[in-house]
Amino acid sequence: MALPLWIFPPNWGSSVKETLEWLTDVLQSPSGAEQRRALRLAPRRSFSFEVLVHRAQRTRFDLWAHVLGAQPFALPIWADAQYLGGPVAAENSAIAASTAGYEFAAGGMAVLASEDWSISELVMVDQVSAGGLTLAAPALHAWPVGSRLLPARKALLQSLPEPVRMTDELARASVSFELLEPCAWPAELPATLYRGKPVLETRPDESNDLTLGYERLTQRLDNQVGIPRITDTSGYGFVLQQHAWALWGRDEHTAFRSLLYGLRGRQAAIWVPTHAADLVATGQVQGQTLQVQPCGYADLVTTGKARMGRQDVRIELATGEALHRRITAAAAGAALET
Repeated sequence: MALPLWIFPPNWGSSVKETLEWLTDVLQSPSGAEQRRALRLAPRRSFSFEVLVHRAQRTRFDLWAHVLGAQPFALPIWADAQYLGGPVAAENSAIAASTAGYEFAAGGMAVLASEDWSISELVMVDQVSAGGLTLAAPALHAWPVGSRLLPARKALLQSLPEPVRMTDELARASVSFELLEPCAWPAELPATLYRGKPVLETRPDESNDLTLGYERLTQRLDNQVGIPRITDTSGYGFVLQQHAWALWGRDEHTAFRSLLYGLRGRQAAIWVPTHAADLVATGQVQGQTLQVQPCGYADLVTTGKARMGRQDVRIELATGEALHRRITAAAAGAALET
């Protein structure tokens, strides 16, 4: 039996939020050593957005939620919409379309729809090629150039919508969906390696301020009578660093999703540069020696545990090339640090 199709597009005046949820079992010892394992083969996936329905669509939305609100349905993947470059005749099983970076999958679903979504059709995909789709059954309707084509996934409302009636003909509602099928995607980590681990070279989007936090593994013994005793069990400092992305275009979205699937939640480890001017090269650079402006590194980072998280550096040259090196020793001079 064919699934009912969700035909109420999001209000693009507000954002469409997609959430990917992995589940990682992190076993951490008091020394700071960790063992991580992924507990899900694929992430759980959900969408949330606002719909704005008017006149007949408002009535249809009301009836849809009342009758089908607790049933699985086919949810179009709105961010993967494209326009048909050529017509699709009725009883035709082939659709010419772009598929690279889109969620079309053999055995999956796709949606053909008019510009205003007054007419739509759910089709089953048999094969996916670089140039288009082959359907499991021919399309029932003829679709002209400019019609919409989207992949679709089986989904369920996480909670029933609560529409806000703005007028007797207009309503808005916030809706959230949970996908009911695994969503495979090619995993890919950054190609640049340093000490056997990938390096995240993409600079963060700094249109908003980025945060930086610090953590230590401490145990507090307090009998409520004497002075509390604090024990730093690992001796290491752990850094929590925010990294933001601003993505534009299909290629950037595809690469970012592949990165997330490569990380598998919190399982995989990568190097993340601070992308801040932590050390400023000044003076001579000879062989394995680098002189920098005084910043207190030689005074504070003196032992192996203090160096953890502060001994590996990324050196960005004026040519655009980047070098990744480890600091083995530091000394404070009269005017510079070496």
